[in-house]
Amino acid sequence: MKAEKDLKTSVVIIGGGIGGLTMALALKKAGIKATVFEQTERLGAAGAGLLLASNAVKGLTRLGLGQAIKDLSVPQLKAGIYSNRGEFLGETSGEELEKRFGAITLAVHRADLQEMLLKAVGRENVKLGHQLKEFEQDAVGVMVKFENGQEARAGLLIGADGLHSRVREQLFGKTQPRYSGYTAWRGIVGFEHSQLLPGEFWGCGARFGIAPLSAGRVYWFACKNAPEGERDKPGERKQELLDIFGQWTKPIPALLAATEAGAILRNDIYDRVPLKKWSVGRVTLLGDAAHPMTPNLGQGACQAIEDAVVLGECLQKPGGVAMALHEYEERRIARTGAIVQRSWQIGRVGQWANPLACWIRNKGVKLMPSDLQLKQLEPILGYEF
Repeated sequence: MKAEKDLKTSVVIIGGGIGGLTMALALKKAGIKATVFEQTERLGAAGAGLLLASNAVKGLTRLGLGQAIKDLSVPQLKAGIYSNRGEFLGETSGEELEKRFGAITLAVHRADLQEMLLKAVGRENVKLGHQLKEFEQDAVGVMVKFENGQEARAGLLIGADGLHSRVREQLFGKTQPRYSGYTAWRGIVGFEHSQLLPGEFWGCGARFGIAPLSAGRVYWFACKNAPEGERDKPGERKQELLDIFGQWTKPIPALLAATEAGAILRNDIYDRVPLKKWSVGRVTLLGDAAHPMTPNLGQGACQAIEDAVVLGECLQKPGGVAMALHEYEERRIARTGAIVQRSWQIGRVGQWANPLACWIRNKGVKLMPSDLQLKQLEPILGYEF
């Protein structure tokens, strides 16, 4: 009987990304034993940068990592929107965001954030090389089976295993993600920060983004409309980017030229139509496994952090797993679903290809009052736990 009772205060998390590790930390703070199982043999995220908006920074601060994340990051004091020719369209002040929403947006290397979370969780609580095979649950617990033959039993299973989540698939069936119509490249390069124009540059059917990171590094991303599954020609990824963006305003061509070809990542951009339910019995979803979204609002990792903080709070309350998961869904599903859809819509506008439509879009951004921009961001960045 005691063994079954202990299961109610133990958790298995599938996925060792930002969401899974933040969830493990939230549970550790709550005094609940959690083990993270990650399919890869080594954690890492080369070439990927991340913007942590006010809501995510407040979430990490709530978990005791406020100063640690600031030490790793570069505050985004200004983020402009420009045309691909460098025409100024609009700007968001980091100081104004901090004043209104309680925290400034930070730019961080994803691998640095992951390492910080790993240390806070404790490496002994993260098991690498464990790919989920299947799970079975009963009234008091969940048995989790891995492809390597290992098994684990706990009172709760949390799927934080990303866009192609196996946990989600077993709960709700296999479905195809929704392709956005555009692909993205990402890179990190050492570059003089004084030469940067942080923010986004909008062309027709293409965009480019720049964010300064710590240690003299810069994170950049590039998007263009493309057929799903299109691939760069072997050995020509960097040249193809220069062909697309080489005539855009400074410092974009120089950033691309300075980036090592082998360090440039490419991924098609997907999301999924929001679910109305995330949990079945003692199994639930978190982050991209629950609500994958396009990156147009910069909220993918931010919403996973929110999920983790909220679920950790729900599990601390009396009433058992079922009641905790019900409250978790009540607090999270409508909010994340709205952000998924809004991010999708912004991406569609940002990737318009018709020159006249792009001119109208840019003119609209230029004429929009800054206070109206902040008001539109308030439901997202002003979130309080």
